[in-house]
Amino acid sequence: MSCNWFQGRPDVMAPAQPVEIESIDRDRFFGPENYEAEDGLRDAVNAALLLDQPLLLTGEPGTGKTQLAEKLALELGFPLFKFETKSTSVAQDLFYTFDHVGRFQAAQVSKDAAALHALNFIDFGALGKAVVQSLQPAEAKALFPAGELPDWYSGPGRAIVLIDEIDKAPSDLPNDALNEIERHYFRIRELQGGLEVKAAARQRPVVVITSNSEKQLPDAFLRRCIFYHMQPINPDRLRRIALRRLAALKVQSGPLLEEALQLFFDLRKPEYDLRKRPSTAEFLSFVAALSREPGASPDEALQPAHARRVLATLVKAPEDQTAAARHPIIAAASR
Repeated sequence: MSCNWFQGRPDVMAPAQPVEIESIDRDRFFGPENYEAEDGLRDAVNAALLLDQPLLLTGEPGTGKTQLAEKLALELGFPLFKFETKSTSVAQDLFYTFDHVGRFQAAQVSKDAAALHALNFIDFGALGKAVVQSLQPAEAKALFPAGELPDWYSGPGRAIVLIDEIDKAPSDLPNDALNEIERHYFRIRELQGGLEVKAAARQRPVVVITSNSEKQLPDAFLRRCIFYHMQPINPDRLRRIALRRLAALKVQSGPLLEEALQLFFDLRKPEYDLRKRPSTAEFLSFVAALSREPGASPDEALQPAHARRVLATLVKAPEDQTAAARHPIIAAASR
């Protein structure tokens, strides 16, 4: 982007006062308030709510899978608990983790039974919090040291649980968590004989699971879910999303937006063979950056120099940027 915040020249010295940077408010522009669900997705969500089954969403990164859970929590008025899957995640992490090292260290300096009680070393995960959230306060208090409820507890009530990018986890995790996710319970092995904590019948969590399809999920797991594949976005819908989300940046209908749309969909075509095709989220960043280019106007055509300067918001991999440079708009910036 062309601006005066960073110039990168050896003759530019430190300012007398820190520079004020007018960054966009990402929560405002890209938050769930303006999320638009396609018809099929709305039907899948409502089926999952009716049948009390997890909703499994697949699709390209950046198609709005994660934000669907945020929109669902916003619309239904439920708290949202997120589990960000890692390559080291195991099924128990969904519900709780136990600090064995911390308990061992505490035992070296104290013999106080209350201080060494297992409850002091439990940290509830996203699905564990949602199950606890469903319980009456008296039941929930029994799961915390000194019966003090944590700040995140606002029950009894339902909660949204987002299990994000489950395909990142080892292949054992979906199978190991099958029954617990379906029946909304878990056992804390470190408490009296494996204490079972089960969600209240009418307050069970609403579970949203996302996958980028990097790994095949077990059939038994798929049978327990309502499945929906997020379709690639079409120009009309993407235009509506851009106009609604970026209105505060003065993004309007006109040649600039239309040519940005054309560039976006061109780069997604097989002829460019991008390793990572640009997504909806990246298109919004691209248009937001274009709107701040000096001289850019919604009523004028997309300037090649502007598109080239902010191309990194749309195309991420080095080899993809080389391929994108063949596009007539980008290529014109080098002439």
